[in-house]
Amino acid sequence: MTQSDRDSHLRSKAEVLRVLTRLGLPEETVTEIAAQLSDPVDLHEAGALMQAYGLTRDSVISRLGGSP
Repeated sequence: MTQSDRDSHLRSKAEVLRVLTRLGLPEETVTEIAAQLSDPVDLHEAGALMQAYGLTRDSVISRLGGSP
């Protein structure tokens, strides 16, 4: 496994917040989530936090126009 493979679940905090904003979440919700995220964001670890706001991997993909 390469370093790139191990890091594929990491994203910058700014990138995650841009996606949340693009999803149309209220600014105060994005701010609440931002306060709880590290940088970089481990997408596996952030899953539980996102679920608390009703966001799952599949729902995000769908809202962005893709299919899971």
